[in-house]
Amino acid sequence: MTKFNSLSTLVNRPSKKTIAMRTISLLFLLVGALWLPTQAQQSHLDSSSTQNRPIFTVVEQQPEFPGGMNKLSQYFRTNLRYPEAARKARIQGRVFITFIVSEDGAIQQVYALKSVDPELDAEAVRLVQSMPNWKPARQGGQPVACRYNIPVNFAL
Repeated sequence: MTKFNSLSTLVNRPSKKTIAMRTISLLFLLVGALWLPTQAQQSHLDSSSTQNRPIFTVVEQQPEFPGGMNKLSQYFRTNLRYPEAARKARIQGRVFITFIVSEDGAIQQVYALKSVDPELDAEAVRLVQSMPNWKPARQGGQPVACRYNIPVNFAL
């Protein structure tokens, strides 16, 4: 009986060629999964509003909300309006918002990077779009446009 089990194991074992094909397929799938989100993010960039200037993601000095992170937290607590339908449905979560802080500190190109629910996403976008101008990022001592990501928490 043991010889039959070991023979069965050998017969059902995938060949090296099958393993190689599965590995290559998985590799293509992973590359595609990593490449598609970057393409989607690039499609959200509006070159007319940045006037073909580079948008930095890493800078010497990060952009800053007026008054710092404590004031930003206070702004969110004061101005966040939990959507009533989401409240009734007990929907909670963290929406990640991405936006550009322009050279003059204006908030531009705001959209949800990680979605939770359409109503929560819309409120998070509204909240960020209504923020006052930030202190812009600096690179080489000069103000530059910078992409910034921020979480907006919705908890009941």
